[in-house]
Amino acid sequence: MADLATTYLGLELRNPLVIGACSLTMDAKGVKKCADAGAGAVVLKSLFEEQIRMNSSGLDNSLAAEEQWHSEVFEYMEADIGMQYGTREYLAVVSSCKESVDIPVIASINCVSAEWWQEYATEVAAAGADALELNIAIMPETLTVTSEEIEERYVQIVQTAREAVDIPIAVKLGPYITSVPQLILRLRQAGGNGSVLFNRFYRPTIDPNKLCVTVDNPYSSPAELSVALRWISLLSGKIATDFSAATGIHTGLDVARALLAGARTAQICSALYMHGLPQIGRVLDELEQWMETSGFATVADARGKLSQHKNPGSELFGRCQYIKGLVGLE
Repeated sequence: MADLATTYLGLELRNPLVIGACSLTMDAKGVKKCADAGAGAVVLKSLFEEQIRMNSSGLDNSLAAEEQWHSEVFEYMEADIGMQYGTREYLAVVSSCKESVDIPVIASINCVSAEWWQEYATEVAAAGADALELNIAIMPETLTVTSEEIEERYVQIVQTAREAVDIPIAVKLGPYITSVPQLILRLRQAGGNGSVLFNRFYRPTIDPNKLCVTVDNPYSSPAELSVALRWISLLSGKIATDFSAATGIHTGLDVARALLAGARTAQICSALYMHGLPQIGRVLDELEQWMETSGFATVADARGKLSQHKNPGSELFGRCQYIKGLVGLE
């Protein structure tokens, strides 16, 4: 029988399947259901920065502005969670989750600035969180803001968080970054321990019949995993950070793909909404079967097998490979 155990952010996990931040992990009851179904770890539903500032009007304005930008906002607006899920409540959820399960519990903060960290981050750690995931989504709002300024804000957030807490820190990034390698390296140097690639933002579309902007399919598809696979394959083994693949994880073979690229874990979310929590067991069964068939005794045996670090002469996931596939050039 294959050994699915792995480590992520220095934490021991019984398997590499992590439940990503979503409404399924917003309280101890939901977290326990995920753990009972076999999850290796859970990321709690994100707490928004405006909630930390206890500014309800600011929260309302932020949610309205980001309704079609950030992946968790739509759920907040539908459930009116902002009115019932404040700072104290979030800390209580962290504590109750730790009491309810014996798998790692990772707190998640959706933030755009570093101002509040000294006051609040230590409380998250004190509540018992095993690690912290910074879900940073900074939307360029003007024509004058440069990519350098935005990336500097990412780095400042991580630096401030690291000064405030000793627990591991992962940074969840969106795919729209000028230089993914450089930013991940800077976040590691700033004190980050892991990178979650990538956040999935809601995709606005236009209804030409109703003449309005609406939201496209809120759930990911397995095809979207390729974006994370590219960068994890290119960077794992080159930057001393733990990678977690996110967006597009639906099956055990998707987890296998992430491991082969070099990820330590894979975060699942959409598939659970589509198929229910029993999908966790199905994913793990398929992963274990694949490992046994492929001759991998442990997750570590498979990790990074197809990364560029272990295949330096390969053009895997590089632009030249793309051109060959597109026009048949040798």
